Formats: sequence, structure tokens, C-alpha cells
Amino acid sequence: MKSFQSGHSRVMCPNIDCGIDLALDALSCPKCDEPLPIGLRDDLLEIDVAHSGETWTEALDKLEAAISFARAQRFKGLRVIHGSGRSRDDDAWEGPGRIRRESLNYLRQAAVDIDARLMPEKHNRGAHLLLF
Repeated sequence: MKSFQSGHSRVMCPNIDCGIDLALDALSCPKCDEPLPIGLRDDLLEIDVAHSGETWTEALDKLEAAISFARAQRFKGLRVIHGSGRSRDDDAWEGPGRIRRESLNYLRQAAVDIDARLMPEKHNRGAHLLLF
């Protein structure tokens, strides 16, 4: 599973001897002509939107960037770590648990928009899988 860091808009050539940066929409490496995968990869891209001091708006920005990146790079899906929230009041608008609620709302809509499937991760209330 590859971890996503927000702000990365390029990937490296898979050829060990080359390794140059490639554009997200590249189909092959311009230096060594290594073809990039055409179908979906077998792995998930992982993003943590809740454990680096993010505000809920920053978390949604990271989530949007990760979905775009994962789709452009042909990952099977996205593993989103949003945290389980610490609030006992799930209806509270502010405070603990907001990143989880906002992330899930965004993921539900994204799943509809891009024809993906959203499912909770087994045995981890703090993560969901978005499968393309």
C-alpha cells in the first residue's frame, strides 16, 4: 500500500535504472520509454486526513487531491484514515469527530459521482475504503 502526501503531483518512472519524475497523465516514460500500467493496480493508495493536526477543511482538500491522484495513477482504490472521532455526541457540528463526519459525507458523494464503492474497513472504525 502506498501512502499519499498532499501536494505531490508527480510520480517516478517504474524503471529502476531511470526513476525520473513523470506527469500524472503520462502513459510512458519520455526518457526510457517504459510503459506505465494500463489497467488498475492491485494496491490501494492510503491517506490519513485526521492525525497531523488538520482542520476539517484541510482534511477535505487532502481527500480531494488523493482521490484525483489515485484515479490518475490507476490505483484500485483509496484507503482513507479519518479517525473514529472522540465525541459521544455524533450530532455535534464542531469539535472531535468532525473530520470523520465531513470525510464520510464527501466520500459518499464522491462514490456516487465517480461510480465507486465506499465501504468501512473491517475491524477499524477509523478508516474507509473507496474502491474504483
